[in-house]
Amino acid sequence: MVRSEDVEPYEVRPARPGEESAVRDVCCAGFAASSRGLLPPAATERRIREYYDLARVRSELAPAGDDPRWQGYVVAATASGRVIGAAGGGVTDRTVGHVLVLYLDLALRGQGIGTALLDAVTRQQVAAGATEQRVSVTEGNELAIPFYLARGFVVRDRVPFEVAADGTVEAFSLSMSRAV
Repeated sequence: MVRSEDVEPYEVRPARPGEESAVRDVCCAGFAASSRGLLPPAATERRIREYYDLARVRSELAPAGDDPRWQGYVVAATASGRVIGAAGGGVTDRTVGHVLVLYLDLALRGQGIGTALLDAVTRQQVAAGATEQRVSVTEGNELAIPFYLARGFVVRDRVPFEVAADGTVEAFSLSMSRAV
């Protein structure tokens, strides 16, 4: 259990069956907050429906068997069972880990929860052979970019993330990486 003066004790562990709604709720709120002002509202809603559909979260709660490309969700959960953060990722090309999702209750930012979640995902990826870790963050996302920079990630590339039907780029993504 982790203790902080401002947050009740919590543990970071693999998500358990029955927690899919709580994982979805944390991720939906986090994605909406981190996308506000960066993505058109319709794009934010579309991506939330795609990424955090309850059936999808339920099917991705646990690792995908022996396939390291998805290692399941890890959660930060209080002793009372409240999910206050969720993260997940996987390993591709045998040595490249990808942080695909990392969100927490925004009221609890700065309490070490995000770092604890990232550390758990990093341990999974290193155990699967990763020597590099990557994450993609919407350009301008001031909730995430400083977090990753402070943990040794560097910006490697800027690529289109949201493209309108007429081909206009509405938002860019920053590809960031670090050695692990």
